[in-house]
Amino acid sequence: MSEKTLIHRSNEAVKKEVSSYNQLYEDGTSIDKRKDEYKTLVSNYYSLATDFYEYGWGQSFHFANRFRGETLAESIQRHESYLALRMQLKPGDKVLDIGCGVGGPLRRIANLSGAHVTGVTISQYQIQRAKAIGVPANCQFIQGDFMQLPFEDNTFDHVYVIEAACHAPEKAKCFAEVFRVLKPGGSFVGYDWCITDKYDKDNRDHREMKRLIEEGDGLPDLKSTDDLVVDLKTVGFTVEESRIIPEGDIPWYQPFIGGDSYFSLANFRTTAVGRWFTRNMVWFMEKTKLAAEGTIGTLEILEKAAVGLLRGGQTGIFTPYFFFIARKS
Repeated sequence: MSEKTLIHRSNEAVKKEVSSYNQLYEDGTSIDKRKDEYKTLVSNYYSLATDFYEYGWGQSFHFANRFRGETLAESIQRHESYLALRMQLKPGDKVLDIGCGVGGPLRRIANLSGAHVTGVTISQYQIQRAKAIGVPANCQFIQGDFMQLPFEDNTFDHVYVIEAACHAPEKAKCFAEVFRVLKPGGSFVGYDWCITDKYDKDNRDHREMKRLIEEGDGLPDLKSTDDLVVDLKTVGFTVEESRIIPEGDIPWYQPFIGGDSYFSLANFRTTAVGRWFTRNMVWFMEKTKLAAEGTIGTLEILEKAAVGLLRGGQTGIFTPYFFFIARKS
């Protein structure tokens, strides 16, 4: 992430977004309200969080299974490349990335395959960042809602999603839109955040972990792996494969813990100590008006996410990469 971040947004914009976001998670606020206001919820979340994601994770905002001797960056690259492999992309294919963020995976998949990749994100701020980073000749970025995709029927050869469908208020409606814009015979592949079979809705600790993940990551309501498969089938997809990606030698949540055998600044920033250092740095910047008022509020939201994700991963009630490949007949 470039040094420009954290200091260029106005006090009023940040304060308004933090306040609006937190109101949707106040005690007594229903899941239905978050679903109804998902556009505001998700747009505000990524306006607030994108700079911090780039700071901690680079341009690819997702997790990956990881093997001994593999850096975090290498595992993320492999994880993205696997989707291109499973789609069997070839030069000239028209591909859609729903929930593209600032385009890290999109650029890698486009460069690897030679396909033309269109990225869609609901966040205007992410579109601005994606274009500032750079748009390859075989890529484009469009601001849009994956619940109402701005494309004609049967436009794309393939569609993929990386840890973004979890933001949908109703996954079936999102998947129906993907089905509509996908050409017959095309594949829809991806990874998504889900609660697993280990989740017990009667377990108070489990419910608290789920709540922290939702509140810290702009999610209306985390759903199960079974729900995702049912939603795909309901809208007409043939589900060819669905599974939780097996863990490697290093758990996906290791960045929150630290303890790698090598040190890198990027890895350090995601650890508890690194987050503490970042919080104090941002506190100083906010107090001295180098950062917008409300930036600390954003960090508080993201800290809930880190705690929930770590606990959810350690207990096994949550996975960030339930993999699926579905096809439109």
